[in-house]
Amino acid sequence: MKFRTEVSLPTSPSSLSHQDRITSFGSCFSENIGEKLEAHKFDVCTNPYGILFNPVSISKAIRESLDLTLYTETDIHHHKEKYFSFNHHSKYAGIEKGEVLDKINSSIAQSNSYLKESKALILTLGTAWVYRLIETNEVVANCYKLPGSLFTKELLSVKEIVAEVSEAINKVRAVNPDVTVITTISPVRHWKDGVVENQQSKATLHLALKELNEEFQNAVYFPSYEILLDELRDYRFYAEDMLHPSSFAIDYIWEKFADTFFSKQTKELNQRIAQLNREKNHKPFTPDSNEFKAFAKQLIEKENKLFQEFPFLKGR
Repeated sequence: MKFRTEVSLPTSPSSLSHQDRITSFGSCFSENIGEKLEAHKFDVCTNPYGILFNPVSISKAIRESLDLTLYTETDIHHHKEKYFSFNHHSKYAGIEKGEVLDKINSSIAQSNSYLKESKALILTLGTAWVYRLIETNEVVANCYKLPGSLFTKELLSVKEIVAEVSEAINKVRAVNPDVTVITTISPVRHWKDGVVENQQSKATLHLALKELNEEFQNAVYFPSYEILLDELRDYRFYAEDMLHPSSFAIDYIWEKFADTFFSKQTKELNQRIAQLNREKNHKPFTPDSNEFKAFAKQLIEKENKLFQEFPFLKGR
């Protein structure tokens, strides 16, 4: 007897290991997966422009990274004592213009290297709704709480999304022809757009990704959206805001991601790393005790042995 519906997992065109580079662009869910990859010591570049929700901004970030489009002072805006780029997440904003530019350009240089060498490119789309800055008619990644009168809001069409993302994928494939493209839709609901509008947005993204995955070889759709909404399907799997997945849901989807894209050997190594992470995060009652000092010494030895055995692991 079954008490829940289970989402079928896709067949991956290739498996990923700790020796492979991975690049991820997209919504806060891509940040969740990126953090899991980093915690398990994969070589990953996660959201080099920060969290991006719409396909136009994601595509632009990829194209600029490959073109090594370095930002100058004319690309930076100022509002309420902060300098920022409309193409980047607010984590790149700051009170010093020079520091903002250095941060942005350093990240672009890193993502340029990763895109050329990654075995997998993960694209997580969050919404088909976009905001255009009226002054330039450019889609922005972040409105930075500027007056709404400065922007127009529109729902991208399937055709527009396919065109934008196809351009980005073709640009990556021109320098990295064997890259596997993993597409997914963020399960986070954009409630501020409206209940119906959120559904319209997610449906549009689904149709666009269907066309894209049929168009490109070595492209696969990972059903993170369906796993949360159809397989877990309960508010206990959501965070306090009732919109984002809970840590348990993220762990569950991560396991499904691992089942899809990792070999048995990679998953076994993940288990060793996860155990080491749990031990490192252990908070002792008596940190000055001889017992804990001996435990800490054993932990260092265990970590050193892991990196000696697998020198390609990242994050030491």
